[in-house]
Order: sequence, then structure tokens, then C-alpha cells
Amino acid sequence: MNVTHVVGVDTGLVHTGVVRMVFRAKQRVIEISHEAVAGDKAPPVRAWIDGAQNVKVKPVVFIEAYNPRHHYKQDQRMVLAVAAMRTCTGGTVLPNTGVKKVVRRGLMELLGVWSFGTVTHHQDLRSAARIALLGMLKDPTMNQLLADVVRDHLAGNTWSVQ
Repeated sequence: MNVTHVVGVDTGLVHTGVVRMVFRAKQRVIEISHEAVAGDKAPPVRAWIDGAQNVKVKPVVFIEAYNPRHHYKQDQRMVLAVAAMRTCTGGTVLPNTGVKKVVRRGLMELLGVWSFGTVTHHQDLRSAARIALLGMLKDPTMNQLLADVVRDHLAGNTWSVQ
């Protein structure tokens, strides 16, 4: 697979973080873009995903699940927002339990998705990138792609991040 297009979404009431990673294997390039969408509405997220420039490959979208735990009044709103995001984007909802132990800082730094110039309410962009990487790790083909990026880096042939 020459081009792999992955989008991660962290739905939030204040900001919804959206991170795009386009892996161009032949050129050994990773193109990163991101957006902090105000609120929890899915249509603006879908519009941003569809507005990708110079990417002709349909994205694989991963959405961070929300698990109500505290019986806060916003729990139901978040559950509905994640469901709407799944429906609108066609993405796969993934639980984030233990994600920080699986998708570590070093990998995120290597791929250029640890720090972002845009400030959000709860590190929404980092969370969006992390859930996208978790989804990639769960898919055999995309897992191999990530392994290739890391293997190349360890061999002194680090991919360019743009």
C-alpha cells in the first residue's frame, strides 16, 4: 500500500480534536494535519475530513469511545455525540482503556503527533492522534506500516514528517 490515510477523532463538548496522518510509503513521508472543531457536532468534523488536499485515498477513521463513569449530566450528551460522530464519519469507535500504555510518547513523537501548536481543552488533538494510532496497531496491514516506520528510524532512515 503506497498511501495510507488515517484520521483520529476525540469528541468533546468544548473541542473535538481531529488529526489526519497520511503515510506515503514510497517517499517515506508522513503528512500531519489537525483541527480543533468547536463543540461536539459531527458535520463540521466530516467536512474537515472530506476537505483533505492532495489525498485521493479514502481515510480510515477511528473515534475515541466515551464511557460514562461518573453519572455527570454530560455523560448522555457525550454518548450521543460519539454515536453521531460514528454515523456521520463512518468511523470505528475504539475504547481508550489502557491506550497510554500501548501508544507511547516515543512513537507519537517519532510520528509528529505528540505536540500541536493549537491549544485545546483536554489535549484533544493528542488524544485523537493516540486513538488513530491504536486503530492502526489493531489492523495487521497498518501495524506493519508503523513497524516499518520504526524499523527505518532505528536503522537511521527516519521518515520525513511534514
